[in-house]
Amino acid sequence: MPEDLIDPPNDDEPWGYDFEGDEIYLGDEVVDVEGVNVPIVKAADFLVSNYAKVDTEEYRHG
Repeated sequence: MPEDLIDPPNDDEPWGYDFEGDEIYLGDEVVDVEGVNVPIVKAADFLVSNYAKVDTEEYRHG
């Protein structure tokens, strides 16, 4: 097997970018939320800012 396939030369390059444009590196804990890379440590902030909150104080029928 060619050596370049075992250990790529650009190990310092980011794996990708998160929803804020911050770099994600190989090994970072990330989830895919509808096609968006969201680091686990930022997941709560992402969900609160991009989705509707649910009023659990109001009774829900059904």
